[in-house]
Amino acid sequence: MNPHTSESKRQPHSIPPQIVGVILAIAASASFAAMHNTIRYVTHELHPFEVAFFRNLFGVLFLVPWFGAVGVGTLWTRQIGTHVMRAAVNATSMLAWFSALSLMPVANATSLALIGPIFVAAGAVWFLGERITHRRWLGIAFAIGGALVIIRPGLTAVDGATLLVLCATLCVSTSKLIAKGLARTDSTSAIVAYLTFFMMPITLVPALFVWEWPSSEMLALLALIGAFGSTGHLLFIRAYKLADVSLVEPVMFTRMVWAALIGWFLFAEFVDAWTWVGAAIVVLGTTYLARREPAVRQHTGDALP
Repeated sequence: MNPHTSESKRQPHSIPPQIVGVILAIAASASFAAMHNTIRYVTHELHPFEVAFFRNLFGVLFLVPWFGAVGVGTLWTRQIGTHVMRAAVNATSMLAWFSALSLMPVANATSLALIGPIFVAAGAVWFLGERITHRRWLGIAFAIGGALVIIRPGLTAVDGATLLVLCATLCVSTSKLIAKGLARTDSTSAIVAYLTFFMMPITLVPALFVWEWPSSEMLALLALIGAFGSTGHLLFIRAYKLADVSLVEPVMFTRMVWAALIGWFLFAEFVDAWTWVGAAIVVLGTTYLARREPAVRQHTGDALP
């Protein structure tokens, strides 16, 4: 018997897992960009706080089958208070982010939000006691420089929308640091599930103060927002399982590309050259950081909602 017979039966042209991971990350980026532009469209009629609540409501409904598949046993935790605190921080991020999207082009907001890993790296040093090397400082410096190119303080006015994006990014980075602590005792499924469930009642409270019943058209778009968001998170979870972080992180830049294309199509909004240059510098810095981080990392559903 030919010893190579069994090998010849294998799929010779199967796609490597790393490539599949990158493709899934690109698809996830497109899903998030579509969600953010839909949010921008819906906030022309509904308040961002109400849109945030419906995003969580429909997000829970779309994730229920996934929660059922992973099993109830994986949701065990002794840190329910920490999960609630994390959901409150993430809800603050969502409210600020949705408000920013109602005020500025999605591509501009997305480009500025790319500095999120810098907040995480700095927070890991200050709050988790992680050691920071000169190489990590270099990556941070690159990303901060890119952010300054985007904002251009002194040359352009730093408006409320920009401050809202920075607030949202800081909050979601804090949420990631809390999740890192939770990951020592709780499963990834539990971390994602509790975040999703607790954010729904938390965002309902501010939504009640600005409540306006949505039309059937708006309700359909709100459901679409929830579908886009849940799909994006699940695709990213799968992408991080199949590919290294250092390979997936640069794909974040495609979120801006998708956002710019969809924003141009829906709103005729154009992104200036400085924003593209700044975003590219930020991606270089965050990619360099990712290559210096441990290869194994759990994704906990913390991308800007």
